[in-house]
Amino acid sequence: MMPRVDFYILDQADPAQRTHFCCRLAARAWREGLRVWIRTADAAMTERLDTALWTFDEASFIPHGTTALDGDNPIVINEADSPGALLINLGDSLAADWQQRDRIAEIITADEATRQAGRARYRDYQQAGAALQTHRIDH
Repeated sequence: MMPRVDFYILDQADPAQRTHFCCRLAARAWREGLRVWIRTADAAMTERLDTALWTFDEASFIPHGTTALDGDNPIVINEADSPGALLINLGDSLAADWQQRDRIAEIITADEATRQAGRARYRDYQQAGAALQTHRIDH
């Protein structure tokens, strides 16, 4: 069965908005009992998200890390393949194992390069037969 793919379209180009929305989405998924892999584009993005998950919600602790720790980390942030029923894809391409996930979230900002890469991934998912949903997020 193909995973459900949700595209979250943010109305701003600010990368900080993408990071914050990603943190909110990962925290909500974790609270719902899902394991999450946040796939980043590079080590700098991994570091930014790792820091952001410690600080974005002062009222709660969101367990996460940059390695899976044999499945003990419920939210893993990195560029390499990692476990997780929910893949939050912040990379510029599809994850190699995307079809083995239950759900995929793509977070797209108003930045033109991010939009173009997101459109290409949308077409790839569509051509593969994935169930696609689009959500417009206004801040």
